[in-house]
Amino acid sequence: MARKTGPTYTIEFPLHIPVWQQHRLEKKFKIARMVYNSCLGEVLKRHQAVKSDKVYLKLLKQPKSKNRDKKLSNIRENYGFSEYGTHNFVKSVQNKFKEHIGSLEAQKLATRSFQTVEKLHFGKSKKVHFKKMTDNISVENKSNKTGLRYSEGAILWGDKPTKKNPKPKNWLLMPISPKPNDEYADLALMDKTKYVRILKREVRGKVRYFVQLIQEGYPPQKKNRKICNDETKRVGLDIGTSTIAICSEDQVKLQELAPDCVYNEKELRRIQRKMDRSKRSMNPNNFNENGTIKKGKLNWIYSKKYEELRKKRKEIYRKITVQRKMSHEKLANVILSFGSDVRVETMRFQSLQKRAKNPTRNKKNGKINCKKRFGKSIAKRAPAMLLTIIDRKLSYQNRSLKKIDTYATKASQFNHITKEYSKKQLSERWNVFGDVRIQRDLYSAFLICNTTKTLNAVDVDLCNTKWDEFVKLQNIEVNYLKKAQSKTLRWFVA
Repeated sequence: MARKTGPTYTIEFPLHIPVWQQHRLEKKFKIARMVYNSCLGEVLKRHQAVKSDKVYLKLLKQPKSKNRDKKLSNIRENYGFSEYGTHNFVKSVQNKFKEHIGSLEAQKLATRSFQTVEKLHFGKSKKVHFKKMTDNISVENKSNKTGLRYSEGAILWGDKPTKKNPKPKNWLLMPISPKPNDEYADLALMDKTKYVRILKREVRGKVRYFVQLIQEGYPPQKKNRKICNDETKRVGLDIGTSTIAICSEDQVKLQELAPDCVYNEKELRRIQRKMDRSKRSMNPNNFNENGTIKKGKLNWIYSKKYEELRKKRKEIYRKITVQRKMSHEKLANVILSFGSDVRVETMRFQSLQKRAKNPTRNKKNGKINCKKRFGKSIAKRAPAMLLTIIDRKLSYQNRSLKKIDTYATKASQFNHITKEYSKKQLSERWNVFGDVRIQRDLYSAFLICNTTKTLNAVDVDLCNTKWDEFVKLQNIEVNYLKKAQSKTLRWFVA
């Protein structure tokens, strides 16, 4: 049976449950972790078997073709390296814990483990990680009919009480209580629930449980949100590692990505150094004389102080994640209030965070320059997440984020007046057009905004029509940025 595809959205509620239900829930999470790790280990074995197949290795060296890809796919299926092959394996594992984990929930865990190894198989990741006892894990179903489900204002999981068995050990009934006068939640709960996901988080040192309902359809519209549901209004975005330039018909903005995501890096480094010292003092036999960790399976002993520091570090990272996501959601709403035809350059942020391959030397002192590039900035600002959020919000209007051809357009090099291309250094922040100076990122956003319908060239006539208005708006924004509190923004207009 083919999978049904359609619009969905997620709504989350906290679970306030008694201690005895928390114990049962923890047992289910523990079993889910064991099922996931079992599947991950099996899929890794199958991945290694496929990679060591001589025929498979020969086919990889051949040029790409449909026939070759089909043969590769057949070899993977013969070894059981597929999603449904993993489902067949998880049947025997789930059968041991069928009182606590349903077949559909086990299949979802198997799918997750296969997708993890699949990234490794196709070179999209370098390593896979098994779930530790201290790691959080979520459990979700594939439907809302059996097993983990939502019904009549409560989450049900396990065998229902009967006359023969009035108190089943695996039964959970967890009521959902939305906030009073929460119209959004009330409207969302009226939609059909496709499936349920339960997860746990550690918030301020305490374990809390949450439920996510995956609802069918589009999310209810919020009253305080301004939406420009007009596809004729274009918005051009020039996104970087730390800032984003926005250009529309009546707005020109240069904003810092995730400005609210502020944390004390020195404090974080101190915590990590304390943890390292504690680990070394408690486990001296696990380290070589030069300070490196010994190879092989090692037993680690952690002190109470180490566990406290680990919780403290985890809380810092949790706050950073929440602040970053909230900041991106707000910025996405601002961008979509300018227009619904949103255009952006195709970018691979993974390439920007990699270290430089070829070493270079400093011209003044002859020392080798650092190979680091934009990894730290991308990890802190998460520019790709913002684009994903914008695309998700546009999908609620049956639209999508339009990505222009970066190599064909060359927005950072093009001059619409002379119609020529010229490469610029990263330090060159201004474009000069006679007596007019235009900030480089804002000009790129202007060109992206005025691309053709084919998204592979700049519409020069459209640029000439909107040029005068853009220059006025750009001057206003530059004057504002020169007085901004952010050092990052002031540097871009220095």
